Amino acid sequence: MLNKLAFKNIKRSAKDYLIYLVTVTIAFSLIFAFNLISNSKDILDLSSMMKNFQTAMYFISAIIIFVIACLIGYTTKFIFKKRSKEFGTYMLLGIPKKQVSNLFLKEIIIFGLIALMIGFILGYLLSILMSSIIMNIFGLPYEIKFTFSLNAVYLSLLYFTLIYLVVLLFMHHRFKKMKIHDLLYFENKNENKILKHKTGRNILFIISILLGIIAFYLFDNTFVKIGTEPSMSTILICIIMLIISIYGVTFSISDFILNICLKHKKIKYKKQNLFLARSFASKVRSMSFTLATLSVLITITLVSVNFSLLFNGIFESQVDMESPYDITISDDQNKINEDRKLIAENYTIEEELTYNIYKDKTSPIASLIGNTEDFRWLEYDPVMKLSDYNTLQKMRGRKETTLKEDEYLLTSELTASDYMDLKDIQGKQITLENGETLNQKTLLKNDFTYAWISGSGYLIVVPDSKINGLEVGKTNLSVNTKEETTEKFESTLTEKISTDICQTVDERTVCYDSGDVQVKGYFLAQNRSVITIMSFALFYLAFIFTAVTGTILAIQNLSDSAEYKYRYITLNKLGLSESEINKTIFKQLLIFFAFPVIYPLISNILISKSLNNVFSTFLPTDKTYIIYILISTALFMIIYIIYFLATYFGFKTNIQNTK
Repeated sequence: MLNKLAFKNIKRSAKDYLIYLVTVTIAFSLIFAFNLISNSKDILDLSSMMKNFQTAMYFISAIIIFVIACLIGYTTKFIFKKRSKEFGTYMLLGIPKKQVSNLFLKEIIIFGLIALMIGFILGYLLSILMSSIIMNIFGLPYEIKFTFSLNAVYLSLLYFTLIYLVVLLFMHHRFKKMKIHDLLYFENKNENKILKHKTGRNILFIISILLGIIAFYLFDNTFVKIGTEPSMSTILICIIMLIISIYGVTFSISDFILNICLKHKKIKYKKQNLFLARSFASKVRSMSFTLATLSVLITITLVSVNFSLLFNGIFESQVDMESPYDITISDDQNKINEDRKLIAENYTIEEELTYNIYKDKTSPIASLIGNTEDFRWLEYDPVMKLSDYNTLQKMRGRKETTLKEDEYLLTSELTASDYMDLKDIQGKQITLENGETLNQKTLLKNDFTYAWISGSGYLIVVPDSKINGLEVGKTNLSVNTKEETTEKFESTLTEKISTDICQTVDERTVCYDSGDVQVKGYFLAQNRSVITIMSFALFYLAFIFTAVTGTILAIQNLSDSAEYKYRYITLNKLGLSESEINKTIFKQLLIFFAFPVIYPLISNILISKSLNNVFSTFLPTDKTYIIYILISTALFMIIYIIYFLATYFGFKTNIQNTK
């Protein structure tokens, strides 16, 4: 009989359960999709670093499982609230509390199983889409393969079971404690007010705003520039202050807004402003903790998406700095031709240059810098001919440089630039080991990486005639190929070329490779792996948090539609037309949905601006972060607006059905 009643209730209450079904389905489809991706052999074999992708997904999934458990618990509470009066009536009719509880739990389980089955289908389709995106990141074609991971299925079922066990135990415990009276009037309950006194809320508002300003100031000063190490304790303090500020503002802002409306008669009596202001203030006071938590989730969402976009934006610049040419080899002078032959056997060579790095043992630049051990391991200044430098620049699509016979050019890589005291180097005259005295034409910072090519973080470029008498330190071969190089070829070259050589310098043993290899395919694979791991993890979090926020706001407002129906009926009797009532509903929901977004939007802009201080070197312009802010906001708002519109139409329908 109980089973029969459960199925009847499911049919009758399908409308109430719809949002629950959608929420659980989306949640489990995402869980299953990411489990399939993290267990896909095709994905894991893309790069040696992709093994970390699986670990990252498991870690993120643990966080997501907790969030989804809270979400499902919240939606289950919503359904319970909607059905509480019905359950109380059952008990008045003599049905034991245990049977009523089991009835509700069976309904929840049935809908959960339906959501699970649909989630498996949607999750599988979503995994195909995500796999194609990952393959596209790696520049590889993707063929749809109807493969299935039993491990992903087992994990998803395990997560489903754990979540539902927790939720069902919680609801059973709640049911056990409630009496008939509690069930009959449970729908009318709401969150308690955090602060009841107006003065206390005003003080809290001012303090919270000040905390937020201080947090952003400290955060901005922590991330000053690339190369500086931000204090983790300072960052942690900033995050804590920001969270406190968000909660404080949410708890106290209702009176601030209400006072503005009540003090200005033009605002107070204009259309339905007073009705909207009092409705908003009442709602914020009664559920301030929920709204504050949603603001924190939205902040995490926006910053996560923005950081992911920022990280993707530095990818090309990073690869160009780490490996400016498809293949670069530093080897014994006699073996370079053999190395070139090996490259030609595997790739079509389009451009190439064999060149020398010369030793200046007097080390005039090193003596100006001071402590060079942080970024040097060779005991000489590296020198390059101007003609070789220009050829290398031309191979990168850059302009050539001219030097007078008494001039030199000094270039430094990014890391070295931060260690060096550039004031001591700027414009300095130097004298080489061969007696040539040269004046500095310019100092180029953040040029491509010379650290392993030259043995230091900098390079002296001189006219070709000025290297006479200098000893050859290293011989290099730089090659651009027609085909994209691979991570595997880097291993092949390294195995053939690299051998350790050790020597004693200043009573300490220094070891280095006699030959070095740099293959762009390796850096591409590594960076693409990192991008994939970071992007998917952050977007995973962001999407879930957006869904959580939208679902909770939708549930809260739809559950309140029964309360507000009498107010709107009254407004209708006072002369408001149906279109005006619909506009009022739209404004009421818009204010309520917009409120938890305002602070996160400001936070996203300020935090992104601070992070830009660190990453600006890798971005096309100093203002590129603005584009990422707009994109991250747009992606969030698209999903958020869908939830808002669905809530509006549902709310409006509930009001109209009660007239």
